[in-house]
Amino acid sequence: MDEFVLALAARGVTDGWVGQQRAWVCGLLAFAQVPVWGVGPGDVDGWLAAARDRGAGSQTRGQMAQAVYRFYVFVGVRHGRLVQELTGRPVPQPVDEFNLPRRLARVGVRLPPSAREAEELFGAWRASLPRTPGRGFLVAARDYVAASLWRRVGLRINETVRLEVGDWHPRVGAHGVLHVRWGKGSRGSGPRQRLVPAIDGVDRLLAWWLAEVRPQFGDGPAGGRAGGAAAE
Repeated sequence: MDEFVLALAARGVTDGWVGQQRAWVCGLLAFAQVPVWGVGPGDVDGWLAAARDRGAGSQTRGQMAQAVYRFYVFVGVRHGRLVQELTGRPVPQPVDEFNLPRRLARVGVRLPPSAREAEELFGAWRASLPRTPGRGFLVAARDYVAASLWRRVGLRINETVRLEVGDWHPRVGAHGVLHVRWGKGSRGSGPRQRLVPAIDGVDRLLAWWLAEVRPQFGDGPAGGRAGGAAAE
């Protein structure tokens, strides 16, 4: 469980979100009263049904199922061989097409691309950026930087386009931080601010953007924003 929590935290997500994932997985294990590798679909059935009886809505139960699914994928990838050797059985996946809440069952649950696949995609994307400075290069570079922020530190689209140059603080912390001023609030509470560490190469990405790309946009109506021509 500690390794699972650390892996989630390493992706740059909030402590509150990580804590909720851990609480849901621990809640299932407490309900099932068996080791991690002994949990089956029936345990998840009963756990989600009990949550429904306590008033948990379909969206919450969907998030609970996703947390458990994510945890068991992690255990299978990181410790599947060890579990097989010690117990003589593979790591189960107790969340299946039958106990997924209906909202999630329609779209399914997919594994994210591996780190290698993501690196190949973004590496090829950057290599394909137009070499000649001009409108084509600027638009392509802007889109590449925006998508890289989504991938590397989990920024939302609205958070990204509202970033301004002054929101980047390269001398804070080990890698610098982004001040996200337009974060998504809960239940209509308004924007929620947070500081996002520039991990996973985001510091180098922003240094390249601000030094070599952003100045080419000029100082138009959106000149103060790190997104450059996002308003065009």
